[in-house]
Amino acid sequence: MFKNKLTFVLICLVFIVSACGSSDETTTGKKRNIGGEAVKLTFTEPARLLSVAPLYVAIEQGFFEKEGIEAEIVSGGGGAQVIASVLSGEAQFAVSGPRSMFTPLDKGEDLLAIQSLNSALTYQITLSKQYQKKKNVSKDSSLEDRVASLNGATIGTNLVGDSGDVYTRHLMQMHGVDPKTLKTVKLAGDGSKIGGMQEGIVDGGIASPPMGLQAESKDIGDIVINTSEEPMYGNMVWEAVFAKKEYLEENHVTSLKVVRAIGQGMEFTRNNPREAAESIVSYFDGIDVDILEESLIGLKSTFKGYGEMNQEAWDNAQDPLVEFGKISGVSTKQDTTEDVIWTNSYIEEAFKK
Repeated sequence: MFKNKLTFVLICLVFIVSACGSSDETTTGKKRNIGGEAVKLTFTEPARLLSVAPLYVAIEQGFFEKEGIEAEIVSGGGGAQVIASVLSGEAQFAVSGPRSMFTPLDKGEDLLAIQSLNSALTYQITLSKQYQKKKNVSKDSSLEDRVASLNGATIGTNLVGDSGDVYTRHLMQMHGVDPKTLKTVKLAGDGSKIGGMQEGIVDGGIASPPMGLQAESKDIGDIVINTSEEPMYGNMVWEAVFAKKEYLEENHVTSLKVVRAIGQGMEFTRNNPREAAESIVSYFDGIDVDILEESLIGLKSTFKGYGEMNQEAWDNAQDPLVEFGKISGVSTKQDTTEDVIWTNSYIEEAFKK
């Protein structure tokens, strides 16, 4: 009888343990079913850029993870590599200047921009101390005088004929300065531009932050022109998130999640520049976190809303590229009416109240 009771107790214990184990597995299973396996997405960018900080912040602050997305960034190779990656399907999303879209659009590719990380052009023109003295100009001079100082300058840029080159020449033309007097030299990377100024190889450099602040911290040069000071460049699509229309249509929910994660990254970066800088300092080897923070504060006004766009901002991005088509390779004007090559619909749906 004792053996029977003992057997009964053991059987009960087995059922209890089994029930507990089954309950745990079911809970985990429900979580997997509700959230699903993480969707792996690849984002391609032309280079490591601080103007793209909201994307990096969205990854490091867990906004993508919260949306059930495992995000990977492939960086480097310029705009051509960005487009090749998206068109081949190696990357699902691109984050790059609008110029990257225009050439493939002209060739019939069906691309759509769904978000803009910046609402203004982020380029800064940094001039060496020696050149400022030679031209009798400083960051405190009038914008007219500062633009005029570019007459005859030799400026370092990532690639001769790149967007920095084109938008600088258009800025000169708008202010009555012959853009043909500007000479650009290929100096890829911030370090080479700063070194070029230090050695007198170039008079300055064109780049988005934090290059200018790095030059200032070394007392080599000063940020003399923020291109966003020019009203046209102050309302401009920059570092747009785009993909093939077919992919967006077939992966609508995932695309909404991407927009939501990056939008939250924009908001966080705008409101918490120090924490944002600390979370992405590993993306920028050798750059002090204080410089990153100061740069993000300077970019704050460009991280507007959740990345909404407007037609004028697209025209302001496109017109200089077409004007200098021989340099940019962009010769055909695209229809910039909403919902043709860009749309706010994903943002509106992702953040609807």
